[in-house]
Amino acid sequence: MGGTADGGQTAGQEAPEDLVRVREAAQAVGLTPSAVHTWVKRGLLTAQPGPGVRRVSLVAALALVPPPDPAAPADAVALYDAIRLTGASRTRIVAWVRQGRLPSWRGPYGRMVRAADVLALAQPPAPGGGPPMPADARLIREAARQAGVTTDQVYKWVRRGLLPVWTGSGTGRRVRLVDVVALAERPGRALPSHPEREL
Repeated sequence: MGGTADGGQTAGQEAPEDLVRVREAAQAVGLTPSAVHTWVKRGLLTAQPGPGVRRVSLVAALALVPPPDPAAPADAVALYDAIRLTGASRTRIVAWVRQGRLPSWRGPYGRMVRAADVLALAQPPAPGGGPPMPADARLIREAARQAGVTTDQVYKWVRRGLLPVWTGSGTGRRVRLVDVVALAERPGRALPSHPEREL
């Protein structure tokens, strides 16, 4: 006797020892019974004849389940938040994801991305062929406030060549917060005790 039309057991073949009902297999793989029946109809899963109900190999069914998405990093945000934080359009972000240029993860409300990755793709190369603006660059006033120094002091460090600076697209110059903090925390004579008085 040949194989059955619905993927049943062929004569001469031994049935697997891990046979379970389709409903049980569906519960184990986290799908509906109709999804398991679809695997059978497509020939992806062999159904064995049983007393009143077909059975399938649980191991074979589990092997058909795609691996889960890796866990999203702690700083991943929804696309809406990435658009708000970076100013990049949804069209560009989605295109980068589809092109494989922007890592993404499945979230509770759709795909998630890292804002830093979006910024790295959105920033144009620096004028003169220099390095592109780093993803963690901040506006000078924001970096000064977060580092606990005055904006004038940050500009002074820039003029003295102590602090790398990048020019944004119409949004003002930017610096890396970590560089500002490093300068602000340098002891001794590296920094004046009252920087605002020297300006």
